[in-house]
Amino acid sequence: MTDPVSIRSPRIYASVLGVTLLTIAIGAWSGVSLGPWALGVLFLAVVLTGMPHGAIDHLVAARLWGLDATWTDRAKFYGGYLTLMALYGACWVVAPAWSLGLFLVMTMYHFGQADLAYWRLPPLPARLLYLSRGLFLIGSPIVVFPGVVAPIFEAIGGVHLLDWPLVATAPTALFVGLVGQHAVALGLAALRADPSAERAAAREALNVAVLTALFGLVHPLVAFSVYFGCWHALGHILELRRFFRRRGEALSLAEFYREAALFTVLPFVGLAGLYAVTRSFGAENQMIALLFILIAVVTLPHMVIAAPFTGCARRPIRPQNGGYRAPGRSGQLHVESFVEQRRLRCF
Repeated sequence: MTDPVSIRSPRIYASVLGVTLLTIAIGAWSGVSLGPWALGVLFLAVVLTGMPHGAIDHLVAARLWGLDATWTDRAKFYGGYLTLMALYGACWVVAPAWSLGLFLVMTMYHFGQADLAYWRLPPLPARLLYLSRGLFLIGSPIVVFPGVVAPIFEAIGGVHLLDWPLVATAPTALFVGLVGQHAVALGLAALRADPSAERAAAREALNVAVLTALFGLVHPLVAFSVYFGCWHALGHILELRRFFRRRGEALSLAEFYREAALFTVLPFVGLAGLYAVTRSFGAENQMIALLFILIAVVTLPHMVIAAPFTGCARRPIRPQNGGYRAPGRSGQLHVESFVEQRRLRCF
């Protein structure tokens, strides 16, 4: 059974590079004065791929942990998921600065793992490489455009970014250091990467060069949006298709978005309610902070599921006894037999 495409498939990879290079060209020409366009690009990325990429976590969890279509198992999943969201949301109220720090570290690891798990490194080198990648991705827009990022950090967590050492006085040196540490980490990791990760070092060298230009030249909100939407979230969606296909379930993009629709829409319903409240108090400028906090709150439980999924999605699990999947008239998933005998529609 042939796997669906991944972010590294030639056509997809070329398209992502093309969008990124176009963004770099526009960003270099227009500078950082993009006005409302920056927030618009962020919103578009979150709507098209950002929220959807974590919106079928319930289906992934069912297959990873053998959850069935019972009220008990549903309560286990949704109860745990919502509890993590509620606890982290409460942390933002009680300790916003610490919550922001936790979000940044979580995001570093999550982005790094999603990008580089295919190298199949031993556990400790892998984790260090993931953090190195994430530090490069998250740190770069912060140190290159501290004046743009500082008001966001202030609104989100009451953090005074410009008071951090060297951020205001030597941003270029910090940026060079972030790129350099990741280049060294990739070079060392390449010596231990799985041989099946073909052309991994050359591909990642190109990726780092392109992403360095993206974060070094483009408005940080736009740069983050392009990476988050086109590199991370799209890559995760494609890995989800591979994950299901390897279990005998061919999940098309249309079927994915149908499955993801409910849990894509619900966060925006909540955000719309928050916008109505902030507008009534004349605090519309807090919307960007609310959007990032929303992303942060859903990131924690999503990471709990994504961490084992990221490795599991790349294991060659094949259906047994002619197992297959096809959509029925109502979109119900069907399969005859596959490894681990998971139920396909658990929730």
